[in-house]
Amino acid sequence: MTLVDELKDLSNTEIVIVMNDGQAYRGNLVDFDEDTIVMNSVLETSNQDIDWVESQGKKGPSTIKGYLHWRRITLPKLIVRNEMVLRIWPWVLPKKT
Repeated sequence: MTLVDELKDLSNTEIVIVMNDGQAYRGNLVDFDEDTIVMNSVLETSNQDIDWVESQGKKGPSTIKGYLHWRRITLPKLIVRNEMVLRIWPWVLPKKT
């Protein structure tokens, strides 16, 4: 399966892209091909901005979680070259229980 095949299922949804320089972008996937990904309504952060917190589990081992501080990019679109992308995943906020 190719990147384009995977992105078809994520079209018009919010995704996170982590670049190989440590920058991360969160926005709506609006277009893509073999070479580029286009997003709008984009937020930006950096790996250096992650706040790592260790929490103690009540019955299990402690876990470490990271919290990101997203900044809005003022450009209407972000176009990235696929060769610079390290990771992509859908942005789904956890449901409160």
